[in-house]
Amino acid sequence: MSGKVKKCAGKEAFQRMNYLYQAANALVTENDSKYVASIHYINLMQSISKKTVQRMDIETKRTICKGCKTLLLAGVNCRVRMKKKRLRWICNLCGQTKTFDMNNRNYCPWQQNPESIVQIVDMGND
Repeated sequence: MSGKVKKCAGKEAFQRMNYLYQAANALVTENDSKYVASIHYINLMQSISKKTVQRMDIETKRTICKGCKTLLLAGVNCRVRMKKKRLRWICNLCGQTKTFDMNNRNYCPWQQNPESIVQIVDMGND
């Protein structure tokens, strides 16, 4: 039993989500007319995440606008403001704001906390 290698469930879905995120990122930085394709890729990525019941990384989630589902890149399609120890990302397309509290410097999201890791699974090269 110890000789068996655990297969990671949802490896293909994770790879596809990663590819879609990278493609959306490339399209947003390339040209303004490519926003529609970028938004479509983000929608596909979120639907794959929901169907396969896989959580997206917190850093990935924070770069997606909740209003228009576009990828937020500082200086490209959103404004970043620091006001009263709060970081505000304001989408230029829909005006939706995302606010992150910067008061606690020791804040660590649960997913990045060492206590949250139960098991590390090797994805393998299959």
